[in-house]
Order: sequence, then structure tokens, then C-alpha cells
Amino acid sequence: MTCEAADCDRAVYARGHCSRHYKHLLRHGAVQPDRAPAACAADSCERRAVTRGWCHGHYLRWSRTGDVKPEVPLARPEPARCQIDGCGRRIHSRGLCPGHLDRQRQHGDPHPAVPLRVVTGKGSLSHGYWKIPVPPELRHLVNGDTSALEHRLVMAQHLGRPLRATESVHHRNGNRIDNRIENLELWSRFQPNGARVEDQLAWAFALIEMYEPEIASALGWDLDPETGAPRDYPAEWLPTHRTG
Repeated sequence: MTCEAADCDRAVYARGHCSRHYKHLLRHGAVQPDRAPAACAADSCERRAVTRGWCHGHYLRWSRTGDVKPEVPLARPEPARCQIDGCGRRIHSRGLCPGHLDRQRQHGDPHPAVPLRVVTGKGSLSHGYWKIPVPPELRHLVNGDTSALEHRLVMAQHLGRPLRATESVHHRNGNRIDNRIENLELWSRFQPNGARVEDQLAWAFALIEMYEPEIASALGWDLDPETGAPRDYPAEWLPTHRTG
């Protein structure tokens, strides 16, 4: 069954009328004729009036400020953007967004080539590195830990496996919180921390002879042309993979 009101094809709700026309009966005792929606009373506003003859926007302005101010557009102006190319964030001061402004204050340069980190509210700094919670579906990459250093997690995701204890992740640009995969390198370290003094000396002799032989001559070293080290230097201490 359809509503008994003229030109209404809605389903009957009560007393032969649809829900809207039934409310007319309750409020006015009769079905009220449909009227075209009125336009907002504010000058130059083409929106539909909803309350007190104004559209919703002008009504809110009146309720908050006591004045409709029809000459002021309802749409907010587009906020100015950071002057750094490709940033797109809103200006905070001096033509810069908060991130680039902070760099300018700390270093005297906003460093436009270094991407700003987008802080999502998750994570914290740990010894200069960004540590984040690990979602359950990625915990197999960090031995089941619920939190991990972001750069290690990013590299593990890139490799599709957990990192080994002998593997570390290096930041190419030196920024420890720039954890884009293109800024990360996988390093392997099999030896314990530190190095034997004799090994370091052997490498020092080899490097000086290879790149600065005049310094070795100035120091009066009697260098072996085969090894690059002093002739009385123990052969077992020399780098075994030196190619000359």
C-alpha cells in the first residue's frame, strides 16, 4: 500500500500515510502541502535554508559569533604551504613548516634535500634510532618481538627474512631516523668488536704505501716493495688479501 497523500508513493507507515505525512497529521491535524526548499537568507548564499532561514554554515556562524557576516565566504582559504620544494606542509613561521623551521633554528639550514620524517604517533627514539611497535603479522621477522628498531625491520621486510646476529643496517646519509629502504645498506660483521693492534698497524702501513708513498719515504721507512710494509715487519701480520 502507498501513502494516501497526493503525489506520494511512499509505503504506508500508519493511518494510511507514510512516516513523513503521518507526522504532519500528528503535528498539524492535516497533511501539509509540500513546499520547495527555501534558499539561505544570507546574501549571495545559494545553499538551502535549514534553521532560522539560514543554511547550516551561516547558522553555525550566527550561533557562535552572533553575526551571520554574509560578506565573509564560508569556505576557508587554502593555507599557505612550506616554501621548500616538494614539502607541501602548512607554513608555521618564516615561510617554513614546523619540521623545516626546527632544522633552520638548530642548524642554520633547513636541509631541503633530507626528507622529513612523517611521525604517525607510533614509536619513540632509542639511542638515536626510531623504535616502533611491530604488528603481529611481521613479528616473525624480529624473532617474535613486539617492538623493534625501524631500520632493522624495514631491512628484514626488504629481504623477506629475519636479520642474522652478524648483520647490521647502515644509514647511507647518516640520518638514523631516515629509514627509507633506499637509505639503508646491509652490512655483515663476523669479527667481535675491536681489532688487534698489529692488524691495524699492518693495514696502516699498506694504505700509506698504496696511497701516500711519499709520506713513507719522508718517514725514512725501508719498505718492502712486495708487501708495502717495513722489511722487518712480520709477514703473518700483513693483510692476506692485498692486491698491490
